[in-house]
Amino acid sequence: MQMGPPAGGDLLGTIVVIAGAIATLYTFVVAVRTTFRPGETDGAHPKLLIFKDDR
Repeated sequence: MQMGPPAGGDLLGTIVVIAGAIATLYTFVVAVRTTFRPGETDGAHPKLLIFKDDR
């Protein structure tokens, strides 16, 4: 008796893995984009404090 996945594969498992990979990739893209281009124009915004030269 051979051990392993079913002959047809696990379609639901494959869909879950692909959806998780897409969500993770999207999260990284948004995190990098908002780090380098925060989109806040107010100089006193707390998010912009990390970009000041005196830190």
